[in-house]
Amino acid sequence: MNSIRQTALRISSPLLILFAFAIPLSTSASSVLAILIIAVWLVCGNKREQITEILHTPAAVAVLCYLLLHAVGLLWTDNMVWGMDMLCKQWKLLLFPISLALVQKKHIRYYLYAFVAAIFLMACKAYLVWLGFIHLPEASIFTTRGTTHVVYNPMLAFAIYILLQDILFSQNPLHSRTLKIFLLFFLSFNMFVTVGRTGQAAFFVLLIVSLFQYFFKRSKKLLLAGLLLVPLLTLAIFHYCPTFHKRINTAITEVQNMQSQQITSMGCRIWFYQNTLLLIRQNWLLGTGTGDFPAEYQKINMLHSPAMPNTDNPHNQYLIITAQFGLAGLITLLMLFAVQLKTAFTIKDRLTPLRQAFPLFFLVIMLAESYLQVAATGFLFALLSSFLFKDFAAFPSTKLDSDNHATL
Repeated sequence: MNSIRQTALRISSPLLILFAFAIPLSTSASSVLAILIIAVWLVCGNKREQITEILHTPAAVAVLCYLLLHAVGLLWTDNMVWGMDMLCKQWKLLLFPISLALVQKKHIRYYLYAFVAAIFLMACKAYLVWLGFIHLPEASIFTTRGTTHVVYNPMLAFAIYILLQDILFSQNPLHSRTLKIFLLFFLSFNMFVTVGRTGQAAFFVLLIVSLFQYFFKRSKKLLLAGLLLVPLLTLAIFHYCPTFHKRINTAITEVQNMQSQQITSMGCRIWFYQNTLLLIRQNWLLGTGTGDFPAEYQKINMLHSPAMPNTDNPHNQYLIITAQFGLAGLITLLMLFAVQLKTAFTIKDRLTPLRQAFPLFFLVIMLAESYLQVAATGFLFALLSSFLFKDFAAFPSTKLDSDNHATL
């Protein structure tokens, strides 16, 4: 039995590295690896110690409360089938408390390397489409074949931030620094030849976060200068990048014409938001329950926007959680990230910039999609949370964890 546990311990961190690499590339592969990680966790280690660590990690407790809310919400759900489906969709978040016992501090840079490497491969593929070497169907506007821009661009934005914070805050040999700067520009340019507006918004927000992190204590004047340059950079990209220019203009036109109830990307979203807010007003205390959102939304949609499609997802994490569980749902969601931010501004080490930016990143992108429910971003949330918010001093992962190096 001890030999099985030792084998499980040895393969646990390599599995997490493969998992980080698979997240942007394949939902199927990342799901299989996630199941293997759970199996390894079940085999190795002292469960009493692991549970103790989970209960002493505030960010993990907050996630468990979020998951518990979905289970409790079944009590006032009429559609138990859909409710159970919604509950099962949350399983990927369980990887956060489970992975606490498996992540190794000496391997943090490899988890990040693997994620950035996968994004680099996706960017290469997008460039090949953009340059005409890979051909998409004529009706397709996306240059991220094999994944969706809804998932790709936000993850691309965070990969860019990982590189930027490492260049700014870590000591790198000249050749390593040069390579990372090249990758930074390579990925940044890719952001604006692809079409994901949520990722593009996250890019600018993380750029502003980086300016505050680097210049706030060094020079307020340089910080102000950097902040003034951000809108100029945005205007320059808008002027010189046809894809970005077209997508912004399209969004503006669709919002202006949304009252006509034409089925467009932004038009549908605005109606989803408005109808969901009406649903929340009717069920502000307890919500519709875990499984009744689609049916209740359909009733409101028929009254106010019958030409628009029904939905089971208003493409906004704050709205879906409040519609399902009322005020308690919104508070639980916000507390999840409030706990992460409190930890981020308490722990001071080489991961501090990344730890601070991570919850801010999710708080931004969740305005445009229910990203905790989406497989890839849910997995990303679980994996990065497991080492960003783990107390390595109080709970070293395993006896194999002896290296304190934690930079990219």
